[in-house]
Amino acid sequence: MAAPPFPGILGGSARDGDRARRASELADLVRTTLELPDEAAVTVSQLACREPGCPPVETVIAVLGPDGRRWTIHRPLADVDDALVVGLLRNDPEGDTHA
Repeated sequence: MAAPPFPGILGGSARDGDRARRASELADLVRTTLELPDEAAVTVSQLACREPGCPPVETVIAVLGPDGRRWTIHRPLADVDDALVVGLLRNDPEGDTHA
């Protein structure tokens, strides 16, 4: 099996548990900040970006469902702190923005 182009992004590293835990914490923070019900589907993913001009790693937060929204943060998940997420959501609660 070939190594992923960005080690640690697509799985297999010892940090996957830490990343999953942090993604879950941020999903809970999104629910709290946006006053969403506990059962609201929120995803937080660290993705590789291959578009021209895009940083190699970004964190995407999405609220799924009829009122779906999305935010992209051009930082790895490990570099996304609570204050950044809260500020992003409060400044643009409708989403489709970048930080």
